[in-house]
Amino acid sequence: MVYLWTKFADIAIPWRTILRRSPEEKELLKLYWNELKKMKRQKTVRIISLIGILLPAFCTVLCINSNYRFRNLVSMNVEFGSFLIAPFIFSVLLLTLFTLEEQNDTLKNILTIGISQHKLFLVKMVAALTFVVLFAVINTVYTMIGGIFLKNYTPDFLRVFGILLITMSASVAGTMPVVLVIALLRKKDLIAMIAVNCFVLVNFLFMWQISMLHCLNLHFPILIAYRITYPISILEYTENLQMGLNALYYPTGKGIFILAMTVIISIVLGIEICKRQEVSR
Repeated sequence: MVYLWTKFADIAIPWRTILRRSPEEKELLKLYWNELKKMKRQKTVRIISLIGILLPAFCTVLCINSNYRFRNLVSMNVEFGSFLIAPFIFSVLLLTLFTLEEQNDTLKNILTIGISQHKLFLVKMVAALTFVVLFAVINTVYTMIGGIFLKNYTPDFLRVFGILLITMSASVAGTMPVVLVIALLRKKDLIAMIAVNCFVLVNFLFMWQISMLHCLNLHFPILIAYRITYPISILEYTENLQMGLNALYYPTGKGIFILAMTVIISIVLGIEICKRQEVSR
């Protein structure tokens, strides 16, 4: 009994320590919820949410009318949902949060409560990523509902959700340099919005071209994201897909490393740009 209690204490004490949040962690959590509340009140967020709901519905209706297989619906939702809408949601919402901060001039008040600027930067990113995860859930629900009316339906919610979440995570990582655009132009609302949308759209066009084997010699982060997740996105293997698998092959370990470095460098440079802009005020 003493031995069991000792083992239990060894496990329980660290968890009690984890659950006992420090004042700074409580402030960060409160800040995160405030960021979500800010987005809830914005028309831009409502429009983006509507797009996030309508696009999967459109793909589902198109596949049903064309009598496609279930794997075609999953593939379509990966290409348009994961590599167009998900980066668009992340980028525009992140820009919206920075724009609201500039408009309301709330940065100084937040910094006075002891939260550093880099933590505030990361909180905004997590808030934007939250909506990407919600979009993955919505996309999966539409995919599963539409699949009922298609051939070779595979009622595996977790597998489809995993495909969409992994591909969306990779595409957002590949789009992460947009953080630098946001940091540089956040004080110029209209120009920043145009630049961010153009960045996401150009990324998608490159991805669209590589899917037709036209950009294999380019090693942009978004293309690497597509190439390393392409095998994962195949729900039902067929022989005619083998040529695409061979042509799009990219070493997974190398691809993950490049995407990770892209994320780290983009965030570090983005934070540094924001700090210098505040100093120069």
